[in-house]
Amino acid sequence: MQKIDGSADCRSAACQARAPRSRQVDAGNLRGFEAAARLGSFTAAADALALTQSALSRQIQTLEASVGVPLFVREGPRVRLSPAGEQFAAVVRQALHQIDTAVEGLRASQGRPRVRITTFASLASQWLIPRLGEFQTVYPDIDIAVETFDNLSGLQTGGLDIAIRRLRNDNPLAHAPHTSFLFGEEITPVCSPALAQTGRAPGALEDLPRCVWIDDVRIHSAPPIARANLQALSWGGWYAGLGLPQPEPQRWLRFNYTYQVIQAAVAGQGVAMGQIGLIRDLLACGTLIAPVGRRVDAGYGYYLATRSGAQQRPEVAAMLQWLQQQFAAWCEIDIR
Repeated sequence: MQKIDGSADCRSAACQARAPRSRQVDAGNLRGFEAAARLGSFTAAADALALTQSALSRQIQTLEASVGVPLFVREGPRVRLSPAGEQFAAVVRQALHQIDTAVEGLRASQGRPRVRITTFASLASQWLIPRLGEFQTVYPDIDIAVETFDNLSGLQTGGLDIAIRRLRNDNPLAHAPHTSFLFGEEITPVCSPALAQTGRAPGALEDLPRCVWIDDVRIHSAPPIARANLQALSWGGWYAGLGLPQPEPQRWLRFNYTYQVIQAAVAGQGVAMGQIGLIRDLLACGTLIAPVGRRVDAGYGYYLATRSGAQQRPEVAAMLQWLQQQFAAWCEIDIR
């Protein structure tokens, strides 16, 4: 007898065409993914988020299972983003930034004035953070949020108020409205005076290949455009500025942040390519020395940019004035 109940026949064309259930991504795993993508290490990401490494690894595995593609390429203790991971990371960073901005906005609406500053990690750690206590002493009622990005964050869309940027002089952002030039960047080899006392510091240009060179590993692993920009601040950029080919050193010691490079130089572990814009105080007080003494213009400048309209808020105006005073004093430090 012919069936008349269509629901009983699960082999019908309609049932066969039914779409499979989609798997939703657990938003809680996105923080771990973003931290691992930014730091290039599951261990460092776990430390940053106060998680165990195994918990962070499980988050990544669950996320990869949800999206259906590998997001990382494992290279021993280090990890790097896969092509799919690079694409996904850009979306996740923007989404998390928008969420954080919305949360900060809700908090700010409760009454306390707040200034949001963005800059790159090395300037934040070596220059800005050590000085913020002075601002907080003068303006104890103003909250400060510092956000570090190696890529350039948009001031007009993310709720940020002020950006301290290092830009090539031909970058359109260097000439954008509400942007002012602070000072240019020069580079030169630097090391600890203790290194000179052991006889392992160069006394002249020709001595450099006999030294350990401290370097930024991102010069070799960054995307092509970023790599070209970093090259101008590197050993290769310095030798090119002198019109000389770059020799090979006795040994390389590489890190993935500029402030780590400088910390290693201060610790006497070798000779680093110093960015004078970041280490004027270390040179002035003798913590670092420039044994070769030949500076090269890196083609970069430091710029102070403000979101349109933000400077009308008293707290932002106060921060801008303070930053300008701090940078003016910084430029007057004698490092001859």
